[in-house]
Amino acid sequence: MSGKISREEFKVKLNHLLTSLRKQISEGDYKVGEYLPSELILAEQYGLSKNSVRKGLEELVSEGLIVKKSRIGNQVISSQPFDQTILRVGYYPNLLKDAVFQKLIKQFEEENPSVKIQTISLPYDHYQQTVQDFMENEMLDAVTINYKDYSDFDTEFRNVFEPMNKNDSIYPFLQKPFETREYQDEVYVRPFVFSPIVLCYNKDHFDASGISYPDSGWKWDEALSAAGRLMNSSKEEGTCGLYFHPLSLNRWPIFLLQNRVTAEYSADGEVAMNGLLESVNLIRKIFDEQGIMQTFLSDSNKDAETLFVDQKASMIMSSYFSLNEIASHEVSYDIAPLPYLKDPKTLLLIIGLAVNKHSKKKKAAQSFVDFISSEETQERIRIETLSIPAVKKVAERQGGEKVYKPSRYFLFREIIPTFSLYTDLGLYSKELNELRKELRIYLSDLMDDKIFYQRISKNLSKKDSVDSRRIKGGE
Repeated sequence: MSGKISREEFKVKLNHLLTSLRKQISEGDYKVGEYLPSELILAEQYGLSKNSVRKGLEELVSEGLIVKKSRIGNQVISSQPFDQTILRVGYYPNLLKDAVFQKLIKQFEEENPSVKIQTISLPYDHYQQTVQDFMENEMLDAVTINYKDYSDFDTEFRNVFEPMNKNDSIYPFLQKPFETREYQDEVYVRPFVFSPIVLCYNKDHFDASGISYPDSGWKWDEALSAAGRLMNSSKEEGTCGLYFHPLSLNRWPIFLLQNRVTAEYSADGEVAMNGLLESVNLIRKIFDEQGIMQTFLSDSNKDAETLFVDQKASMIMSSYFSLNEIASHEVSYDIAPLPYLKDPKTLLLIIGLAVNKHSKKKKAAQSFVDFISSEETQERIRIETLSIPAVKKVAERQGGEKVYKPSRYFLFREIIPTFSLYTDLGLYSKELNELRKELRIYLSDLMDDKIFYQRISKNLSKKDSVDSRRIKGGE
């Protein structure tokens, strides 16, 4: 005869287990701080399997009566059940590694047992539209958002975000781009990590070639000269001295920023971008002079990182976020400021948290934002990743790191005056994407300088008048 029990009998036994435990907890048989009997003992006592007991105890966790402590047991934390708040948080998948996001969420839940966070991984493509749709339909309570995706929101649509007070412990230059139009002491997004784009280089390659390490005085011609020497001294086929994904919105705008390119509109809406051709020609030159066969139509920043960790590229343009991937491989590397054209400019990447203005759980969502930007949580990001915390005194602290940090890790402090944003080009995100589409064709040698500039001028010009919503520096 089978030892299996019927579904109805199972429900009765499981309900008996939960009812008994609730009663014993409420009456003080198991006091707050004490542990329940082991799952094995409970299984024998109530005629259930160990897995069934474990599943049943999840209900007591959700009710706030107990917490599960790995390898220790089930601890009573309250004598009265509560209605748990389910907080839905959308996030960038890379944050699992770049900011140990899942660990931070677990810590928040442990410290706030009345709140359970439901994470929703959001696609990188069309992020702004996804976030807007989810928020307006109350499918998200909070969301991670970087400055680029934030700038995709037209000014009138930023009202999906709940304004919050600035945090005085966070670098001011990280908060300014997210200021509300009404009040300078309020922001729509609370930054929690950031990174400039820097030059990452293989120290062994430079040592073997007898070339001095890159420094802040390098211009792009010097970097390209070093790249040629590195390639000539390499014994491996298919290597390159300097590589980056030229079509990334985190890469090609830097060349325009360094060359003082801004979109200037006349009264009738015609656009002029002085220095544009010189800037994009440098991008083409970097690849042409190295003899790199560039597949502009299918490439990504990940390819540059892969080439670097495989030691097929001696230098790449990188973010501190990308260093989290590089550091997990056995490659001797360090970082330096980017080479430059006219001005030593670099792009500033900022990731923060925003609260949905339409959420019915704004108080819980704000508590999560406060937790992520707290000194304790920021310290955990500092010691466990190479991403830069937004809280100034934590970012500049040293000691206790659990990951290797390159010797020049703190150069970000030296180059703060060089930090720039996409919007410093005087273009909206949609216009940047339009420029990127034409750049793809141009870098693939499918159009000449004249046609490229004509197409840019035509596509970016405003036929009627200058857009009254045009904003500089993020507003």
